[in-house]
Amino acid sequence: MATLKTSCSSHKAIILPYLIKYIPKNFQSKSISDEFKVYAFDLDHTIIKPKFGGRFSRSENDWTFMSFPTGTEGKTVQTIDILSEILTNYTKAHIVIFSNQGATVTVPPTSKSCTKFTKKIGLVLQAISGLDLALEDRIWIYASPKKPASLSSTKKAKRFTQRKVVKISSKDNAQESMASDLLFNSMRKPNSGMFEEFSKDFGGKFKLEYYCGDAAGRSRDFSNSDKQFAVSIGAQFLTPEQVFVQN
Repeated sequence: MATLKTSCSSHKAIILPYLIKYIPKNFQSKSISDEFKVYAFDLDHTIIKPKFGGRFSRSENDWTFMSFPTGTEGKTVQTIDILSEILTNYTKAHIVIFSNQGATVTVPPTSKSCTKFTKKIGLVLQAISGLDLALEDRIWIYASPKKPASLSSTKKAKRFTQRKVVKISSKDNAQESMASDLLFNSMRKPNSGMFEEFSKDFGGKFKLEYYCGDAAGRSRDFSNSDKQFAVSIGAQFLTPEQVFVQN
């Protein structure tokens, strides 16, 4: 499986067939004794939402930070304000975002859907950098893309090895497809694969404070995948209203 590494000013982007990662370039644990606090969030309809309505973004520009009431009549607060508050109040705090992106295919990484998503994330990080608070150095993003049809075939395949054509039986190809299925599924919430990837990338000790997401299994929710993801990673679960609504 091919890996594409790209970068923006603040983050290194790693695009794998089964995972997209944005890792802050300037992060380094100063000491193995350092213990950080990690606040985990879903992305869509938790931190951002489509600017022009609908459930899904139509372009890389179709997004805005979500707003919640403050308790003062007529006034709201944006999610970015609360995230900034978390990071400025505790210098060892980090925010990690885990997002299922079932409409994004990363094979090839130049696909239309992947390009749209990565450009959107670039704009989100650019907006955070624009606050001039150096907060982007403590924000991590992990996204689980859709398994492409090109990796799902169970028909006979051919591989080229040192100018020789090697035929792969349908049985062998099916086994590869099954292994690939397991890898893709492990990265998709409510499974814990993205969290495990973050833990390896982070490389230090941390306390997981909570996981916040909108898929809580309520009557208006499309699923309970965020709530179950919190269980999978051993985190306290909070809805966006519990984190962002200011009383």
